[in-house]
Amino acid sequence: MSTTITKIKTFGVAIPPATASIKLLTGSAVLNLLNDEAFLDGWNRLNNACPWATVFQHPSFVATWYRVYENDWLPVLIKGEQAGKLTGLLTLAMDKKGLITGAGANQAEYQVWITADANDEAFIKNALQVLRRTFPRKKVLLKYVPAGVSLVFTKKDPVFKKRCFVKTSPQPVMLIDEAHFTSELKKKNRREKINRLKKMGELSFERITGFNRFVGVFDELALQSDFRKGAMYNKVAFKTDPWRKKFLLLLFQQNILHTTLLKINDKIVSANVSIGDNRQLHLQGINSFDAAYARYSPGIIHFLMLGKLLAQEGATVFDLTPGADGYKETLATDYSVAHTLSIGNNYHGFTNRLKTGLNNYLKNAATSIGIKRDVFKKGQRSYILLRGKCMHMARQGVASFFALFFNKLKSTRKTSKCWVVCKGFATSGLLNCRRDDLHHLLQYDQQGSWYSRQEFLADAMDRFTAGGHCYSWAEDGRLLACVWIASAPAENTAYKFVHETEGFIISLSALYCNPKGRKQFPLFLRSLGNVLALDNPHSSFYLLTDRNEDRAFEKAGFYRLQ
Repeated sequence: MSTTITKIKTFGVAIPPATASIKLLTGSAVLNLLNDEAFLDGWNRLNNACPWATVFQHPSFVATWYRVYENDWLPVLIKGEQAGKLTGLLTLAMDKKGLITGAGANQAEYQVWITADANDEAFIKNALQVLRRTFPRKKVLLKYVPAGVSLVFTKKDPVFKKRCFVKTSPQPVMLIDEAHFTSELKKKNRREKINRLKKMGELSFERITGFNRFVGVFDELALQSDFRKGAMYNKVAFKTDPWRKKFLLLLFQQNILHTTLLKINDKIVSANVSIGDNRQLHLQGINSFDAAYARYSPGIIHFLMLGKLLAQEGATVFDLTPGADGYKETLATDYSVAHTLSIGNNYHGFTNRLKTGLNNYLKNAATSIGIKRDVFKKGQRSYILLRGKCMHMARQGVASFFALFFNKLKSTRKTSKCWVVCKGFATSGLLNCRRDDLHHLLQYDQQGSWYSRQEFLADAMDRFTAGGHCYSWAEDGRLLACVWIASAPAENTAYKFVHETEGFIISLSALYCNPKGRKQFPLFLRSLGNVLALDNPHSSFYLLTDRNEDRAFEKAGFYRLQ
């Protein structure tokens, strides 16, 4: 499909055909245009000439994304030409719900049109008019528009003023200075954490340049990323998006990705896959760390080591991208701004302004009464978790809700119980009980459970950060059971069983069993006992729990101290 406009009435002004030609294409017409070498050559020249263009407007990025996601997104491309020369370009896509956004969607950190003239608003205004005529009731969202792009028309032009809403966000960046990163790494708390990591094995920092090596580590990086973002934002992109891996692998082959690993021996502790060129990189792709090492701040250490490497490679800026994450504030050495531009009807503009005004009012009110910014952020996160909890419980249905509620009440009646585990029990037929397996935890099934997926993963992240370890059992893509233990054996003196016990007491917490694993739950406990016994020098040891699972522990072959 294509729509050609050679004469557009914009604000009562007719644009002569000789001056401007705007053409909108969709679907296969866009994909066919991507095979036109002359068009791609003009695109490259325009991209190089545009002062605000980023890698996310480069034909390599956009064309690759269009092709990979053609079944999920409708390509929409608007081009402006004058005397046969490409003078403006806006690459978009529409999802199955009708939302129009920049090509690349949430994998394109910056979504913006490109022109050679920094002060030219004519192209974008004409392009949006054509877009509205073709898709009259569709919302347009561009997140983020970089600094330096003129958005005067959204405030001054009567046609766009009521329909457009612009939200400005801080954009933290790291200016690349090797001396700065060296100094940061020498700070006492970071030096201590690095030394603790070194005690676990050989600590190394690796830049990946070979495709086969990247393929070999990709799944581990995706797993770490999904766990972290699932806990923080309830988003597991690689698990829910079957095309994301293919897209990033193709970008790597085109030298658009910059990939580094922080390792202990062969274990990947943290990773960063950024998008960009030799001059500037953007934090978009994969940013992950192994949650089991969270207490050592591997992500911060990784960024500082990455900064030193980028200085040696000649880069000037690492864009941390807009967002209120605490680690970005820690790392930022400078700030710019970026804008979210949404375009709809008059009601859309009004509601967005109202919502943003209310949010700013609450922030200012909190500050005025002495609530610090980080406390306010924690309150917002708690609210998001609570809202997700309510939605999760609503989906369970009334009957399930009350059943879960009464089970929750029963579980609050806690009594500490100490179970004796003697070595030498039969080990045949045991389950595959894994330690700190993120893949298992991401297979948590929230259906029929009191906790939503995000609550479960957020709790797991907190426990990892506190030094805890998780032992889990999963089959057929579902987590069936798991339990947490502290990072070190508990001191006997902490418990009333001090006079009856010898050896280690291991405190169990957050014991979970999926209904589908209930019949084999005693076998899981026995498998857990076998794993824990391997590292225990005593002939017996003790499991302390406050869960009312006496029958399961007895079936596992443990006996209780009274």
